[in-house]
Amino acid sequence: MKHKSPPLFLLSGMGADERLFAAQAAAIPQLRVPPWLMPRPDETLAGYAARFADGLRPAGPCFIGGASFGGCVALEMARHLDVLGCFLIGSVRSPAEFPRAFQALRKVSRATKAVPYELASLLSKAALLSSRGTLTQPAAVLLEQLSATDAAFLRWACRTVLEWNPPAAPPAVPIFQIHGAEDPVLPVKYTHPDMIVPGAGHALSLTHPQAVTDFLVRHMADLLAQRSACSG
Repeated sequence: MKHKSPPLFLLSGMGADERLFAAQAAAIPQLRVPPWLMPRPDETLAGYAARFADGLRPAGPCFIGGASFGGCVALEMARHLDVLGCFLIGSVRSPAEFPRAFQALRKVSRATKAVPYELASLLSKAALLSSRGTLTQPAAVLLEQLSATDAAFLRWACRTVLEWNPPAAPPAVPIFQIHGAEDPVLPVKYTHPDMIVPGAGHALSLTHPQAVTDFLVRHMADLLAQRSACSG
């Protein structure tokens, strides 16, 4: 009997949705991009991840991962699920890999409550309307997603990722990290990815979809082969 492939749950980045992984979804049938839950007041990233995992909980083992902010949440969710492997796409393994600007902001994270994120949504819509002819397709997709994102969620996500304080020990699962060589948000020099994609920026699942898809498929196949060898 042919065994059903374990699901792969990928979490989109902050201000993004399932369109971030459209190319990967077309190539990986078992890929699922669950919508973000609305956070509770003052909920920590770890608490949010535990609640997310509890609602998601598949019947068996799974793969999990995420882009940028989604990767941070996925790492915390991996502590609560039967995870075969965790994938970080333009993300980091801990706050120690944040760039210096983020490290400085961590000291004043509560100030993010005062940022008018509604303005970011309006500006993204204006940019989309005024620049549609010159925007690259990936940039247009990102702007469309940001313009539709709830401001309260953005405010919470900015604060909670700056206050992220995970245990010293990472989750006890294999972690695989792919990163853009030209990422301006989370520069590659501060982290240690398994694969660096030349010319890619932060949204590499959109700009370099085949590299991301191949990375996911290859490592999932390897992990399943290892699991089969151990159980057989």
